Amino acid sequence: MDILEVSAPGKVILHGEHSVMYGKTALAVSLGLRSSVVLRQQEPTECPVINVKFPKVDLDEILPLKPIAEIFPGQPVRVDHEDYINKINTVLCHIRPGFEELKDTQKNSLRALLYALAGIFGTANLDITDFTIELSTDLTVGAGTGSSASFATCLCGVFVKLVQLKTTGEVLDFSDDEKKLVSGWAFNCERIMHGAPSGIDNTTCTFGALVSFKKGQVPVLRPSPELRVLLVDSGVSRETIRLAAAVAELRECYSSAVGHIMDAMDNVAVTAEQVRVLQVSDVGFFRDAYLLVVLLQKLVQPESEEEVNSAYKHLNELWEMNHCLLASLGVSHPALETIRAIAHEHGLACKLTGAGGGGNAIVLVPPHTQETTVTSLKTKLVSSGYKVTDTIVGGPGVTVHYKTVQ
Repeated sequence: MDILEVSAPGKVILHGEHSVMYGKTALAVSLGLRSSVVLRQQEPTECPVINVKFPKVDLDEILPLKPIAEIFPGQPVRVDHEDYINKINTVLCHIRPGFEELKDTQKNSLRALLYALAGIFGTANLDITDFTIELSTDLTVGAGTGSSASFATCLCGVFVKLVQLKTTGEVLDFSDDEKKLVSGWAFNCERIMHGAPSGIDNTTCTFGALVSFKKGQVPVLRPSPELRVLLVDSGVSRETIRLAAAVAELRECYSSAVGHIMDAMDNVAVTAEQVRVLQVSDVGFFRDAYLLVVLLQKLVQPESEEEVNSAYKHLNELWEMNHCLLASLGVSHPALETIRAIAHEHGLACKLTGAGGGGNAIVLVPPHTQETTVTSLKTKLVSSGYKVTDTIVGGPGVTVHYKTVQ
């Protein structure tokens, strides 16, 4: 039995939440927490099926493969997204009684599965037999850490590798071209989940490390230092689409004020192109929050402890600015402000990440921080009812593992 396992990190937005949807710069970094999808090929049967096991969204389904295979293109094509979604909905309603009564997360997970299967494997004109596909994840669904993009990246990655296995008999590490393919298909799966994603989540989950992104432009990939953070789950669920709509409404009512806020966010998260042409002395008013990318690059290969401490000082200031700008857009939450206040009591910077309105906050832990301080902070947060994960940001993107079991 062939077993393919593909894993991908979550992500956190360092800067540019919401403003990225309006042409401003966003910076995202891969998270030390990951999702994985395991695909096990089974012995072929007369009536092949997919065993779908996605416990994180309470899905345990057996779907017949033949009706699904009928919508396979059979050759590489540029699919019309909406038309293909309609075909997938029709198939799911036919093969899964009560499909429309499922929760949105369950319906979208099944849609994404069939979308990736048909769009990637279904264009290779290969025979397909019974298989089991199982998702596991360290990420909390709907908390702003890229759980859906991590899931989509794993799904698309595992079908890219299934094609490779069936055509060459071997499974290699993801090439750059394969990562581009995975990221593109994961973006379309994200459209199923979120309607109009920015593209930064799927890019970060696929390539890892640090990603600088501006809507309509090619993401810029850079090496990232490993920064220690506390990921604090507020326990408050939120809907990205609803929060994005609220920001859009605020922008429509107060276009000038919101425009200035987003311009300020853009200055905090300056683009990599600006990094190449600006000097520190050119930044003027923003010299205390200059060039986040430069700061992060300094931490990849620091020249001295003094440089490290200086970079972390500026990172702290940037996190504070970014959180306050987001709060002015109305996307914070009392729970997030409580988490931030507790972090401040311990001398550490904290900001919301993702869409806001709940979800997660991230606390930056500089290397010179005393462990007694970190332990005290964790204890206070947990006793206040929040879940705390001590992890890192930065690290590899999508990876694959393959083995054969007799």
